[in-house]
Amino acid sequence: MIDSYYVDSNQGYFDPNEVVEELKRGFDRFLSNTSHHPHATKAREHQLAGGQHPRVALLACSDSRVPVEVIFDAGFGDLFVIRNAGNTNTFGSAGSIEYAVLDLNVSVLLVMSHQGCGAVKAAYLKNQVFSASLTELVRDIQLGLTSHGINIDEKQSYANACIQHAIITAKSLMETSEPIRAAVTGKRLMIQPAFLHIDPLKISWLDPFYGIS
Repeated sequence: MIDSYYVDSNQGYFDPNEVVEELKRGFDRFLSNTSHHPHATKAREHQLAGGQHPRVALLACSDSRVPVEVIFDAGFGDLFVIRNAGNTNTFGSAGSIEYAVLDLNVSVLLVMSHQGCGAVKAAYLKNQVFSASLTELVRDIQLGLTSHGINIDEKQSYANACIQHAIITAKSLMETSEPIRAAVTGKRLMIQPAFLHIDPLKISWLDPFYGIS
């Protein structure tokens, strides 16, 4: 059966390193054009009617070029996905992650930024008028970048800023959310920052946060 190739919480992976390795295997299957499309049946959907048990929460950008379930070869019930412009730490994203940590007991939070992020690029624009909500989001990104030594007045720093934004968001979540910080410190949650290269498609897996004080 195709589903036997994909291991989710109902079948056994709880160690965060094993969970990340399974994500990597799913991505490798996608890259090699051998995706199994697991847990994508009506039977699987019916099985989950009584509740969900994902092992991974995933904060990613809303960019249409970042279809996370597709690139990780995942299906119903496998990933608890939060997406917003620039994979930023907002009240909505933090609250959703806290739910995943406290109620769903996910063991991994993947924070994934990507190449050519428009939200990060907006942080470099001067005298640009945005809507009220977008202005607040862009200011948060600007503050995160500048507080980590990235000069948003230098256009050549943009590519690196897109990479660093995953790490900055991960740190921000730990700094501002007591439940997330406590879970990381107590080794109940590993935060895995990552960067998705759009062309050619690949993922850089950055240093995780796990068991820190």
